[in-house]
Amino acid sequence: MIRHHANCSLRLFLTIGIVILIGLPLTVRADIRTTIDRGQSVVVKLFGAGVGTLDSYGSGVLVSADGHVVTVWNHLVNTGFLTAVTADGRRFSVDVLGTNADLDLAVLKLKCGEDDQFAFVDYQTEARAETGESVLAFSNMFHVATGSEPVSVVHGVIACETVLDAGLGRWEFPVKSPVYLIDAITNNSGAAGGLLTNSEGIPVGLLGREIRHRETDMWVNYAVPWTSLRPAISAALSGRRPPSTTDSDSERTAISDRDLTGRFGLTLLPEVVPNTPAFVDRIIEGSSADTAGLKRGDLILMVNERVVRSARDFRIELNGFRRNQQISITVNRNEVLQTFSLRVP
Repeated sequence: MIRHHANCSLRLFLTIGIVILIGLPLTVRADIRTTIDRGQSVVVKLFGAGVGTLDSYGSGVLVSADGHVVTVWNHLVNTGFLTAVTADGRRFSVDVLGTNADLDLAVLKLKCGEDDQFAFVDYQTEARAETGESVLAFSNMFHVATGSEPVSVVHGVIACETVLDAGLGRWEFPVKSPVYLIDAITNNSGAAGGLLTNSEGIPVGLLGREIRHRETDMWVNYAVPWTSLRPAISAALSGRRPPSTTDSDSERTAISDRDLTGRFGLTLLPEVVPNTPAFVDRIIEGSSADTAGLKRGDLILMVNERVVRSARDFRIELNGFRRNQQISITVNRNEVLQTFSLRVP
């Protein structure tokens, strides 16, 4: 159920506030218009720093009247230049409250005033979508909306609920629980983090990224059920860290700090706490890192198109390349994103 605080596979279609369904009674049209208006009111447009071929825009869903937002954990969240625009056109800077790699989930907080209130969805809903059920997907796909314009809506049908083996490039889809596959083109550029509801406007899922099925190489349109996300969202809102459901990162081999310095001429800040950011502490003159242009104080954000969430992430990524390969390294340097080409020595 979508709350308001006081104060397609048919065809892809974009709404600008009105959806006309030929042949339906006026009362039904009014109900659909109300459902769409409510769905659009809780979706925010996210704008950040695009990297390489990655988009600089996305979507998020408000889950509290105080301005808490959920979205996917992608490069927009990691780069640190995130702005949210609400349905009425208000713009807010954003803090990242928590992330969950197992669910590809990020929980954000709008930097708003005490008197600011927002329409929001009940993320603790028990509602689920059934195979064959009509659904509506709300998102800022293709960067259609930039201010108070309504986000886009796609009508589709739940094809099935299944475990998904998919990814993009070297990135593997991490969610191990079943997701909804949607018979409609919903997962477009900028749609990640959008809202999936049933035909009555009840939230049932969070739209995912643009990814391909590993066996068929087909683009996959999917959403993660709210019932799967609920514990992680609650944990982030309360400041707790949910237990990990996978240990894949801990099982991957990372290059040692000694090899990182000896081979690449690069030293990171000590990993004194889990998920220490990958800040460059020292560059050896004449080294591969020095030749690439990396400098002390750089915050490493991406290796090629894979997001780096910690110093360990960075060391794991480097260990996957062969000698003389060229790697694209994206860093935050003095509040500006820069990309460098690093040769593996």
